[in-house]
Amino acid sequence: MRRGLALLVLLGLPALAVSAEALFDQVAQVLDQSPWEARLQGRIVTPGGDAQEADLIVKTLPEKQIVRIEFQKPDALADNYVVITPDKVYNYLFLTNQVVVYPRAKARIEGLGFDLSRMGDLRKLGEEGEVVWDAPQEVRFQKRPAWHVVGRAPDPDASGFARVEVWIDREEKRPLRTAFYDAEGQPLSDLEWTAFKTARFTADDLVAFPPDAEWIEKK
Repeated sequence: MRRGLALLVLLGLPALAVSAEALFDQVAQVLDQSPWEARLQGRIVTPGGDAQEADLIVKTLPEKQIVRIEFQKPDALADNYVVITPDKVYNYLFLTNQVVVYPRAKARIEGLGFDLSRMGDLRKLGEEGEVVWDAPQEVRFQKRPAWHVVGRAPDPDASGFARVEVWIDREEKRPLRTAFYDAEGQPLSDLEWTAFKTARFTADDLVAFPPDAEWIEKK
């Protein structure tokens, strides 16, 4: 047994499989190092239940726990953006020039049938019992070594989804694709992470709205 473990070490292979929690910790360490920006492309579900093409720009300031999501597609949400902070979620609606504000605990993103803010911290979903994660599986994602992790929601009605799948780059420890499904197995959102890069954002850069926008507070 000892000889087998020593051989694994010499080959640079893990003697024990990584857990989902440990893997998400590694991802968090990478994403929390500095501000970053990524493009997310795929499909999302609208409030009417229609799946539409999605193209989003995500900008994050980890130090302040601020995330900004800028919509390019679907067309109905083009030029809208959302700012997520530790206590509030701000929806800027371009066509009406309004900022709709929700408490973070009741987060909602206007125009979507699924709350994209739920995919922000995979560790939190597990820690709060919303998702039970399977052990990560080694796979290939577009010819790259990756981890594939599947999580199931014990209470889909409360969580707003029944299953989540995530693919993580094995070398760079960052998300490659995130997909959420309902109880019937239909995708609520399926987004591939591309064009990932570090950036130089400030809180003022991300939490910025037109000075003439109308503000609407939701309780």
